[in-house]
Amino acid sequence: MTQTAGGAAPADDPAATSERDELIAQLERTQQQFERRALSALAEPLISTPLTMQQLKVLTMIAIDPAKATGQNLAELLHVSLASMSGMIDRLVDHGMVVRTEDPEDRRVRRLTVTAEGSEMIRSLLSTAGTMPTPVLRRMELADLRALVQGIRALDRAVLELSEGDY
Repeated sequence: MTQTAGGAAPADDPAATSERDELIAQLERTQQQFERRALSALAEPLISTPLTMQQLKVLTMIAIDPAKATGQNLAELLHVSLASMSGMIDRLVDHGMVVRTEDPEDRRVRRLTVTAEGSEMIRSLLSTAGTMPTPVLRRMELADLRALVQGIRALDRAVLELSEGDY
């Protein structure tokens, strides 16, 4: 089977296309089964958070782009009123997830910064998202674990290529 530079089979090879489609379907089924089995363990940080989904969105947006972290910008991005956004920010401040600081260039503007506790909240949610718990990985045969690492690295390369526009 001939492959392109990136390792993909040529589009005109029907056998490779069929095998690729079947392997993708198998991976999707396996991922669905894994997610169902692991849901309770993976969802625990989300279930135990005192924050609402909207507050988690705001917290994440502040962490992603601190330069745009003002109540007005966030209200525009989330299509909510400034009053609603102010209330969400108040609750994030009350929970210790965010602090307000005065903008040195414009004293009317309050900049928002994620606190260490807010960063930990985001990290705890993201650290379980889409990952396999270490005890599960330790139960795997070494050859299977090597194959998994190789596959995840290949997946990461493909995602990187897509993000760089190499469609």
